Amino acid sequence: MHFTPSTGQFNYRSAIIRDGIRGMGAGLSIALLSLTLVLSGQVFAQDSSWGTSPELAATLRAMGPKHWGTLAPDFGDPLLGDVGGLRSTLADHGLAYLLIVDVNFWQNLLNSPQKTNGSQVYLGQQFTNGEGLTLQTTYDLGHIGLDGAQLNLAIGTGWTSLTAAHAKGFRVFEFAFYDSFLDKRIELTAGIVENDKEFINTYVGGNTSTGAFGPQALLPVQSGFGQSPGATPSFNVIYNFDANWYNKVGVQRSVSPQGLLEEYSHLNPHSVRFSVPGAKALLIDEVGFKRPASADARATNFRMGGLYNWSAYTDFDTGRTSHNSNAYLLYDQQLSQPNAGGLPFRGWYGGFTIMNSPSNVNVFRRYYETRIYDIGPFANRPFDQLGIVATHSLFSEDARNYFIRQGVYPPRKDTTSLTVDYAYKVGPDFYVTSGLAYTDHPSFIYSPQQGHDLNFFTSIIAMF
Repeated sequence: MHFTPSTGQFNYRSAIIRDGIRGMGAGLSIALLSLTLVLSGQVFAQDSSWGTSPELAATLRAMGPKHWGTLAPDFGDPLLGDVGGLRSTLADHGLAYLLIVDVNFWQNLLNSPQKTNGSQVYLGQQFTNGEGLTLQTTYDLGHIGLDGAQLNLAIGTGWTSLTAAHAKGFRVFEFAFYDSFLDKRIELTAGIVENDKEFINTYVGGNTSTGAFGPQALLPVQSGFGQSPGATPSFNVIYNFDANWYNKVGVQRSVSPQGLLEEYSHLNPHSVRFSVPGAKALLIDEVGFKRPASADARATNFRMGGLYNWSAYTDFDTGRTSHNSNAYLLYDQQLSQPNAGGLPFRGWYGGFTIMNSPSNVNVFRRYYETRIYDIGPFANRPFDQLGIVATHSLFSEDARNYFIRQGVYPPRKDTTSLTVDYAYKVGPDFYVTSGLAYTDHPSFIYSPQQGHDLNFFTSIIAMF
């Protein structure tokens, strides 16, 4: 929740996405399902019927976006393979691409009002859909003498029944330069960047369509941190102490203090503006430990960090402005390894998240999550994923008191959700994720008849 700094008035449109939605999250127009990547660092080729050879698959896989790390989509497993020899020809010249189509649906199954105070305030309150088409490309700058460097460009468009559910219109999702030094001891990324792919990694098992993740799961976003489709100018540097420990520092232009929705739908609809009104610098620092699964070790992913935002957010208490900040801690651990010698990433994982933001400028005060998920739940389905995620968020008392003083129906003090979903790999780079998410208090702004939410959702992602 926030105010428009110039007027001090509550901006309801932006509050929908930042503070009210309980669902699958915004920005799915570039959602990429890489089930085995997040902790294992391993993906195994599945040749398409169009004849992608193992050699070409390995080459394309190495050409994926390097700065995305474990969240990089699998460039070596496209649905159409090397049809017409196009991919192999482009790869010879350092170019690789994926054409990504995503289709998403949300629907509350309970008998609840479809609007709150005249507006839809969460995904699925009434039938909600979002679709996107994205071209993700990379260029190996080694072809012009910069060995190890890479240029990334992603552009696309989207359609939706609710702007908060999915970005509309044409936009640049990413235009970034990557390079590394001292045998990858130091890595840097600069340009228009989606920083949710670079920091924090809230995506359960690499699944960016996990149903339990709405904007409240990303408290850093309400503090101005960049999240797809709100790409912002950024400069990130990572220092790798060894094969596992790292420290990553980033400086980005903050998302507008008016919120992520306002950023991508009005103030910066094509994601090409270097500055937007009221948005200043944001500094983020993350320390982490990443160990991929292997025959000798189970996967571990620990990360903790914080950010500070110099933008002016209207203070619920004083009516003046204050800076914003956030702190976070996440940990995921592989618990079982049924096939350590062959597919070591398979097995059960457990993890938790704790996030904290100041209550005077944010609606979501604290966020807690526990999760358990199984990558490759069946021996003959090594790329599927089953997930169970429980979350609990505390709303800011400062925000509640402000709106009570305005005479609105008293907002809730907290929200709790339980999500179960299953991601099914239909074929090469083709995934369907479906699930149920039950939420007690699905939005901050409430009405007496609103009730609870049992959201059925489906996400279909195909990468050609």
